[in-house]
Amino acid sequence: MAMFRRIDPVRTLAFAGLVLVGGCNDPVRVDSFVSDPSGAFVYTAQTNTVMTPNDDGEAERIRFDWLAQQLSDHGICGAGYVIEIRRLVDAPDTPPGNAHEVVYTGRCL
Repeated sequence: MAMFRRIDPVRTLAFAGLVLVGGCNDPVRVDSFVSDPSGAFVYTAQTNTVMTPNDDGEAERIRFDWLAQQLSDHGICGAGYVIEIRRLVDAPDTPPGNAHEVVYTGRCL
């Protein structure tokens, strides 16, 4: 009688793949939104390898969609808004490298 069962390499590989995927915990969307009664707001979105800090291209369009969603969720700027300042700052509490924050300061029209 055998004490040990043969380990199936396919099952081992499948298990390892699940563990690796389960370990991926880098959220694409890390953002914050603050507004005041006058209609001014500050929206901050963290960048990473996927969501680059460039102000052109798909990542910027996605951030604008996120901002529009935040404005809608907070029930402000129904008549539109304007971004007055866009700046790139180092993300706090992250190692130096790819992580920055894009900070949009704007107001409702």
